[in-house]
Amino acid sequence: MNHPCFDQPVSRRNTASIKWNKYADPDVIPMWVADMEFATEPKIIEAMTDRLQHPILGYTSAPADLKTAVINYLSDRHDWQIDGDWLVWLPGVVPGVAAACTMAGDVNDEVIVFSPIYHPLRYLPEMKNRNRVDVPLQYVNRRWTIDFDAFKEAITPRSKMLLLCSPHNPTGTMFSSEELRRVADICSDNNILLVSDEIHCDLVLHPSKTHCPTGRAASDRQNNILTLMSPSKTFNLAGANCSFAVIPDPAIRERFSSACLYTVPIVPTLSYTAAQAAYQHGWEWHQALIDYLRGNLATLRAAVDDMPLLSMDDIESTYLGWINTSRIPVEDAHDFFLKAGVGLSPGAQFGDANFQRLNFACCREQLNQGIEKIAKAVNSVT
Repeated sequence: MNHPCFDQPVSRRNTASIKWNKYADPDVIPMWVADMEFATEPKIIEAMTDRLQHPILGYTSAPADLKTAVINYLSDRHDWQIDGDWLVWLPGVVPGVAAACTMAGDVNDEVIVFSPIYHPLRYLPEMKNRNRVDVPLQYVNRRWTIDFDAFKEAITPRSKMLLLCSPHNPTGTMFSSEELRRVADICSDNNILLVSDEIHCDLVLHPSKTHCPTGRAASDRQNNILTLMSPSKTFNLAGANCSFAVIPDPAIRERFSSACLYTVPIVPTLSYTAAQAAYQHGWEWHQALIDYLRGNLATLRAAVDDMPLLSMDDIESTYLGWINTSRIPVEDAHDFFLKAGVGLSPGAQFGDANFQRLNFACCREQLNQGIEKIAKAVNSVT
């Protein structure tokens, strides 16, 4: 499937882009925050343009057709049957995590995370006056996975919530249905609410794996599971803030909705429009995206393999390379690469300073330019 738009650079300068405005030096290639450098599917832009023909953008609730589209999407793409009443609409997954943390027991109760982990999941518990408990992932056969013994040992009477990232950001691991089932069982047996951030669920790069929603892996335990999803990563709609929580249990859903009240903004009108168009019309574009990202991953992996001071394990999902830079003889690898002209995400913010995270969702030309800068910097200290 050929979508030439992925190979066509799109300038984002002078668009107030957070990603591109971060660095004053125009020679720095930003490869940090997780939004893509690809033009959005035209049918999504067309739907938003059509909505603008109505001259009023008032407060809006989720359209019935969007609810149906999400129900069909979860059934068709992830073999997960849900009820429309389970959906709670949000302007982003991170606000959903924040709201969940406020309903996690009482002040100074514990929220468990598997580290390293997407940095808002690291920082939000303590911002909400909960104690974060880090359970390090274990590294087995070039794959980051869950240390179940350490997980069980970390649980105390004050453990009220687990924040799970599945697929995992930043390591790229896709947890199996068996692993997710074990997580859900442990949480349920200990009365721990399992909050699963599954925003990268449609970015599967491994050729023979599929994403399993945690709620499907443990369908008989899903009343103890709160799942957060969004079309934003799937269709490059990061600025169109529409996400949703799937909460089967009515009592948990009510507590979550109350935690959102007055603190989590409603979803913008055009964001609902974009989400509905994406789920209804974006899948051909999405398949071409996956094909292109797999090519980018192969390009990045080959380049890293040619640099003895760097290493990168299999990325099963996401468009984020988790690169081990610990062998480079410099004090600050992030600053080292920034001076070389590549802006990466420092591993320290995820909980492991031995790594840097690289966003490879860009045209091949830009990826190669970034790789060239990285290679030049590494060769300078070899």
